Amino acid sequence: MVHEDELRAIFSALRTQAAPPGSSSATELIRRSRAARSRRRTAAVVGSAVATVAVLALGLALLPEPPSTPVEPGPSLQPTSTTNGVLTTPDGVPGSHGTTTVTTTTVTTTTGAAPPPTR
Repeated sequence: MVHEDELRAIFSALRTQAAPPGSSSATELIRRSRAARSRRRTAAVVGSAVATVAVLALGLALLPEPPSTPVEPGPSLQPTSTTNGVLTTPDGVPGSHGTTTVTTTTVTTTTGAAPPPTR
């Protein structure tokens, strides 16, 4: 039981000593933790703002330069006129060079299949 007696003497001597000068109360501990949390929040907001500005600056730096002259519009894709006649080769001997004008009519189907060819 020598160890227990030594421990009791050590604890008794420690109990009679005054508290160290750096000790803090619960209110001081709460105040310091709130201040640290506030600093962390501020650092997070500032860090995200800096990251956003950096991404925008990098994006603007990598964009291609605009053309020095304005781009002129190309030709219209709309047909200028429509015709009902279609030039086809006549039935007969292959290789004949004559052409015939054939009038066609448009057939609309609901099945999506192409209309049969006309002769």
